[in-house]
Amino acid sequence: MISTTRFIDANIFIERWSTPAAKELTDNLEHEKHCTSVLVLAEVYNKLVKKGAKAAFDYVRTIMGAIQIYDIYQNDLFNAMKNPAAMGINDKIHIEVMKRNNINTIISFDKDFDRDKTITREAP
Repeated sequence: MISTTRFIDANIFIERWSTPAAKELTDNLEHEKHCTSVLVLAEVYNKLVKKGAKAAFDYVRTIMGAIQIYDIYQNDLFNAMKNPAAMGINDKIHIEVMKRNNINTIISFDKDFDRDKTITREAP
Protein backbone atom coordinates (compact mmCIF):
# COMPACT_ATOMS: atom_id res chain seq x y z
CA MET A 1 0.00 0.00 0.00
CA ILE A 2 1.44 3.36 -1.06
CA SER A 3 1.44 6.03 1.62
CA THR A 4 0.09 9.53 1.10
CA THR A 5 2.91 10.83 3.30
CA ARG A 6 5.41 12.96 1.40
CA PHE A 7 9.15 12.87 2.02
CA ILE A 8 10.83 16.27 2.44
CA ASP A 9 14.32 16.80 1.03
CA ALA A 10 17.03 18.80 2.79
CA ASN A 11 16.88 21.74 0.40
CA ILE A 12 13.34 22.57 1.52
CA PHE A 13 14.46 22.97 5.14
CA ILE A 14 17.61 24.86 4.10
CA GLU A 15 15.73 27.25 1.81
CA ARG A 16 13.18 28.09 4.49
CA TRP A 17 14.58 31.59 5.01
CA SER A 18 15.04 32.51 1.35
CA THR A 19 12.16 30.89 -0.53
CA PRO A 20 8.54 31.74 0.36
CA ALA A 21 7.21 28.33 -0.76
CA ALA A 22 9.72 26.51 1.46
CA LYS A 23 8.83 28.75 4.40
CA GLU A 24 5.12 28.10 3.85
CA LEU A 25 5.66 24.34 3.82
CA THR A 26 8.00 24.23 6.81
CA ASP A 27 5.68 26.48 8.81
CA ASN A 28 2.81 24.04 8.23
CA LEU A 29 4.37 20.60 8.70
CA GLU A 30 1.97 17.82 9.65
CA HIS A 31 3.15 14.63 11.34
CA GLU A 32 0.68 12.51 9.35
CA LYS A 33 1.50 14.07 5.97
CA HIS A 34 5.24 14.77 6.02
CA CYS A 35 8.38 12.83 6.81
CA THR A 36 12.12 12.87 6.25
CA SER A 37 15.17 10.88 7.33
CA VAL A 38 18.10 11.09 9.68
CA LEU A 39 20.33 11.60 6.63
CA VAL A 40 18.30 14.63 5.52
CA LEU A 41 18.57 16.12 9.00
CA ALA A 42 22.34 15.58 8.94
CA GLU A 43 22.51 17.38 5.58
CA VAL A 44 20.41 20.27 6.91
CA TYR A 45 22.49 20.60 10.06
CA ASN A 46 25.77 20.47 8.15
CA LYS A 47 24.70 23.11 5.61
CA LEU A 48 23.31 25.48 8.23
CA VAL A 49 26.44 25.22 10.38
CA LYS A 50 28.57 25.98 7.29
CA LYS A 51 26.38 29.04 6.67
CA GLY A 52 27.01 30.17 10.26
CA ALA A 53 23.48 29.59 11.56
CA LYS A 54 23.64 29.71 15.34
CA ALA A 55 20.31 27.93 15.83
CA ALA A 56 21.00 24.91 13.59
CA PHE A 57 20.74 22.43 16.46
CA ASP A 58 17.43 23.86 17.69
CA TYR A 59 16.01 23.98 14.16
CA VAL A 60 16.82 20.32 13.48
CA ARG A 61 15.40 19.36 16.86
CA THR A 62 12.19 21.25 16.02
CA ILE A 63 11.86 19.32 12.76
CA MET A 64 12.35 16.06 14.66
CA GLY A 65 9.40 16.92 16.88
CA ALA A 66 7.13 17.93 14.00
CA ILE A 67 7.29 15.02 11.55
CA GLN A 68 8.15 11.34 11.22
CA ILE A 69 11.92 10.76 10.93
CA TYR A 70 13.09 7.53 9.31
CA ASP A 71 16.36 5.80 10.10
CA ILE A 72 18.87 4.69 7.49
CA TYR A 73 19.68 0.99 7.17
CA GLN A 74 22.60 -0.80 5.59
CA ASN A 75 20.32 -2.16 2.88
CA ASP A 76 19.32 1.40 1.99
CA LEU A 77 22.95 2.14 1.14
CA PHE A 78 23.41 -1.19 -0.65
CA ASN A 79 20.30 -0.70 -2.79
CA ALA A 80 21.20 2.95 -3.45
CA MET A 81 24.58 1.89 -4.82
CA LYS A 82 22.75 -0.35 -7.32
CA ASN A 83 20.47 2.47 -8.53
CA PRO A 84 21.66 3.43 -12.05
CA ALA A 85 20.10 6.93 -12.02
CA ALA A 86 22.55 9.79 -12.53
CA MET A 87 22.40 11.42 -9.10
CA GLY A 88 24.35 11.62 -5.87
CA ILE A 89 24.45 8.75 -3.40
CA ASN A 90 22.59 10.68 -0.69
CA ASP A 91 19.68 11.29 -3.07
CA LYS A 92 19.66 7.60 -3.93
CA ILE A 93 19.58 6.75 -0.22
CA HIS A 94 16.59 9.09 0.23
CA ILE A 95 14.80 7.17 -2.52
CA GLU A 96 15.55 3.83 -0.84
CA VAL A 97 14.22 5.10 2.50
CA MET A 98 11.09 6.23 0.68
CA LYS A 99 10.63 2.87 -1.05
CA ARG A 100 11.13 0.94 2.18
CA ASN A 101 8.38 3.02 3.78
CA ASN A 102 6.02 2.90 0.76
CA ILE A 103 6.39 6.62 0.04
CA ASN A 104 6.39 7.62 -3.60
CA THR A 105 6.49 11.44 -3.46
CA ILE A 106 9.39 13.69 -2.49
CA ILE A 107 9.09 17.44 -2.00
CA SER A 108 12.30 18.94 -3.36
CA PHE A 109 13.75 21.68 -5.52
CA ASP A 110 16.32 19.13 -6.78
CA LYS A 111 15.39 18.10 -10.33
CA ASP A 112 17.82 15.15 -10.12
CA PHE A 113 14.97 13.24 -8.48
CA ASP A 114 13.12 13.41 -11.81
CA ARG A 115 15.70 10.94 -13.16
CA ASP A 116 14.36 8.10 -11.01
CA LYS A 117 11.03 7.02 -12.45
CA THR A 118 10.04 4.99 -9.36
CA ILE A 119 9.16 8.19 -7.46
CA THR A 120 7.52 11.54 -8.12
CA ARG A 121 9.06 14.90 -7.25
CA GLU A 122 6.88 17.85 -6.20
CA ALA A 123 8.12 21.39 -5.82
CA PRO A 124 6.69 23.11 -2.73
